Amino acid sequence: MATALNREATDWMADVSEFARQHLPPEKKLHQLKSFPMGIWKNMGEAGLLGLSTSKTYGGLEKKALDISLTTLALSRESGNLGMCLSFLIHHLVSRFIIENLGTDIQKNTYLPDLASGKITGCLAVSEPKTFAHPKHIKTEAVRTGGGFVLTGEKTYLTNGPIADFFVVIAFTESQSDRKRFSAFIVPKDAKGLTVSTLTIPFFKPATHGGIKMDRCEVPDDAVIGREGSAYEDIVLRFRELEDALMMGPVTGALERLSLLITDALRKRIPIPNSHLSLDLGKLKIMLDIARIITYESACMIDSGKGHREKSSLHLYFRDLVKDILVLIDMIIRNTGVEPAPLFKIILDDLTASSRIGGQVAELKQMKIGSLFFNPQEGA
Repeated sequence: MATALNREATDWMADVSEFARQHLPPEKKLHQLKSFPMGIWKNMGEAGLLGLSTSKTYGGLEKKALDISLTTLALSRESGNLGMCLSFLIHHLVSRFIIENLGTDIQKNTYLPDLASGKITGCLAVSEPKTFAHPKHIKTEAVRTGGGFVLTGEKTYLTNGPIADFFVVIAFTESQSDRKRFSAFIVPKDAKGLTVSTLTIPFFKPATHGGIKMDRCEVPDDAVIGREGSAYEDIVLRFRELEDALMMGPVTGALERLSLLITDALRKRIPIPNSHLSLDLGKLKIMLDIARIITYESACMIDSGKGHREKSSLHLYFRDLVKDILVLIDMIIRNTGVEPAPLFKIILDDLTASSRIGGQVAELKQMKIGSLFFNPQEGA
């Protein structure tokens, strides 16, 4: 169990909290920024946060998935900002779980030291206009040439896209028995034939989102990262699983910040809570504790390096728990008539948007779990 954090972990969270108070205070109004705060990003790099999960060989701190969750939980709790946490998380997923896990020695030496310092950042490019990331509908194609590959296609909804120095592009390369096979390519932002655009998304600010277009964009053979023809299984599905698990950290931190804003407003209006309010606040605290436990456990399952059939169950339950917490918070506000600080609505809007993302995929996963529960032999 990860719920009993050791001294090193609690000290780390305290350090991250102090960093957030200094560099990410709510009064900075990060959600109102029109561009990404590269100054804060630089501060995160200097503090070692952007190399948190990268191996010491490449200048990182070599910490684990649990440390990523602890960091994002502390950052979002102190600042109330999910956007910086999202950018931070995507940076680490690309650095640690793509470049370091799947890259060649040359690719690791080329990218990881600068990723760890925050000098550069990367972006995973999977989703496409209208069809998102469904493998049957991905149209971006990589055609082999004498000296490498030529990429043609369009990607969108790319977190960190406008600030990225390179893109890990997922492209269709071949078909086997009517099934598309995909490979991944590291494409620098200044590659010929590549253009980058910016998308305006009304939540998760100041995280930036964008798109790329590739018009006969040429890359060499050594731009391939990971196994050719297996990028969807090795990168896309794995990335999605990790993102689901590690996003619990910033979401839990944001929920805890909401609870602090509510209790601050309540103390100003209600000196002593009545029994009904005490019951509701007690239930809120219990639910937040459970959210934190699930967050820690999900990260530790990643760190174990083992397959855990319960991972999907934890993620799906966490989604429902977040919705229940938001309903309870809304009920407390309506019953008491309190008006929390303006930061409350900003966090609430981001959390509501977060809970909507991937809803259809979550339902399909739940249906699959139900089918296997009813007919266990199907999963044998």
